[in-house]
Amino acid sequence: MGLERNFAGDAKANLGYWGPPTSVANFCEEDYAVTLYFGEFVNSFTNLAYVYWAFRTLLPGENLLTQPCNIALFFVGVTSFAFHLTLKYETQVCDDLSMFWVCAAIVYELYTIGWSKPAKVAFGSILTATLGIISAYHYKLHQLWLHNTTFATLVTAIWPRVLYLIQTRLKGEERRYWIGQFRIGGFCFVLGFVIWVLDSAYCGALRETRKSLGIPLGFLLEFHGWWHILTALGAGYCIRVTKVLTKKERSL
Repeated sequence: MGLERNFAGDAKANLGYWGPPTSVANFCEEDYAVTLYFGEFVNSFTNLAYVYWAFRTLLPGENLLTQPCNIALFFVGVTSFAFHLTLKYETQVCDDLSMFWVCAAIVYELYTIGWSKPAKVAFGSILTATLGIISAYHYKLHQLWLHNTTFATLVTAIWPRVLYLIQTRLKGEERRYWIGQFRIGGFCFVLGFVIWVLDSAYCGALRETRKSLGIPLGFLLEFHGWWHILTALGAGYCIRVTKVLTKKERSL
């Protein structure tokens, strides 16, 4: 069972409006199969889920431009749309890096609760500098391992901190409710990862089945698109929980 992320050589890959694909990552959806204007049609439009949740998780009185987690999630949707639209290396890197920054925004909010302003500035500066260096190397190296490792590290930093804060800052029914909400988000993320793996591992079988189903039913088996939808849900739930845990900080 291979887990390749570059399914090159599709019949229309070199005929698209944006030119031949140059991205390191190229997923199971056939290149330019639906229209010559979209490298991966379904994988492009499912990114609207990130945009939706960026706005959906704004609280009354909040503005997208003043909420780091929300604006970062919005840019995940925009950059991932651009990547799957064009299948270019430059847009792939923008997509990859946007995933770093939405996680970093959440990490910053969660770990600086109760800190002084100078400490917050220092932590934010170190986090930004570290990810900036990693981002530069990621762009230069034309590989995927550094992206995968960094993203996994950031995600791993989030969930135990959220559970700790829920246990220490919330009580009773409120605590049970938000643990439940965070578990739903976590389940969506894990399910999305499983589907992402299946999309890579069984691409040949999925493509044959999609051909037999035709459009639009075949769209339901574009599993990378479901990864977008499910991880957008997971991120949305995580942002909601984060805002509850940091509401006192944000009101100061």
